[in-house]
Amino acid sequence: MIPNIVLWSLFVLICIILAILFIPYRLSIVGNIQWFENKKTGNAHIHFGGTKRGISISPFPIMRFYFGRFDQPFFSFSLPKKKEPKIKKDKMKPLNKKFKSIKTYTILGKEALDEIHFDQFFLNGKLGFPNPMHTGMIFGWSQLLGNFIRSKNVDISISPQFNNRFETDIRGNFRLKFIPGKVLWKAVKTYFKFKK
Repeated sequence: MIPNIVLWSLFVLICIILAILFIPYRLSIVGNIQWFENKKTGNAHIHFGGTKRGISISPFPIMRFYFGRFDQPFFSFSLPKKKEPKIKKDKMKPLNKKFKSIKTYTILGKEALDEIHFDQFFLNGKLGFPNPMHTGMIFGWSQLLGNFIRSKNVDISISPQFNNRFETDIRGNFRLKFIPGKVLWKAVKTYFKFKK
């Protein structure tokens, strides 16, 4: 009787882990910043989960976690502020070992990123600098880039503000879609292939 319960419990646990690993997830970063002369405001939210529900993290202005629907979470809490840690001096590693490890992680990251699919990118709002020339340059570059990559999932639309002062009101949305199991499998496979 007890071995059957243990086996069924393990089977259910493995099924839950596999379901979590192979369900598609979205990672969405949403934020806005407003800066008019000396007045600065802004916020940022990182959503992880499905299209409407999951875990939401707000790192700015205070670190806060939300669970449930992104627009109406059923539970949230904030973290207390940490004291700044003392900086310890580490011994310098040999440069060739350091560069070898950087190369390994770069290849590993590139292979894993192949399994992460870009889903959406929107950036719109107003932008102005004290120097109108800088405002015009940024506006020109944003128009060039926006027209070059514009699609139904990508839109960059920035309006210039020629008021001879720093004035910003920009909103952005960046979203990725991925399956954790596939990303993990590709990373592990690449790691062992590179270690040989």
